[in-house]
Amino acid sequence: QMGIHARRGVSCGECHMPYVEEELRSYNNHHIQSPLAMIEKTCQTCHHESAEVLRQDVYTRQNKAMELRNKLEKELAKAHIEAQFAWDRGAADNQMEPVLKLLRQAQWRWDFAIASHGAAFHAPQEVQRILGDGLYKTMQARLVIKDVLNKHGYNQEVPMPDISTKKKAQKYIGLDMKSELAAKDEFLKTVIPEWTKEAKANKRFIEEYKVAR
Repeated sequence: QMGIHARRGVSCGECHMPYVEEELRSYNNHHIQSPLAMIEKTCQTCHHESAEVLRQDVYTRQNKAMELRNKLEKELAKAHIEAQFAWDRGAADNQMEPVLKLLRQAQWRWDFAIASHGAAFHAPQEVQRILGDGLYKTMQARLVIKDVLNKHGYNQEVPMPDISTKKKAQKYIGLDMKSELAAKDEFLKTVIPEWTKEAKANKRFIEEYKVAR
């Protein structure tokens, strides 16, 4: 509802379930997927640019939102680590209350913008505004933490752990990847075959959909 397509009255189905013509009849394609997989039947029914131009327009919008998202994620991680550092240095509940509020607000904005994978295209301006506001609130939280630490006699940079890779981040938060991977393997061996069996029985199984291991 926050993007230009919705304001122009375009529905979800027009892009994700375009018409398919077969002999003398036409119907909506129920193989729901990205409109970029069938640009000639989706985007180009309204837009007259080439498929490549339209595709790059989507990628440009997504990349701009991704850039801001990545900045917010990094600052949120730093803020959480700094907040824990402040607690460990003796910060009081009333001192940290505004920090917690700001971090919750920033996290909510990240959640709102990122939970829907298509938001960066559907409403790019609104998503970037929300992410920018989340980044602002995160920086405000970090300033409050800095002030709290100063009051507790600490006026240096908070030491940051090395979380530059996924593996290092998992180790820092204490994630037991061995048990996680074992649980995933068990899920793939037991649950997925049952789902596949049920889907085939209901004639809703599509061979090209594979589970990533």
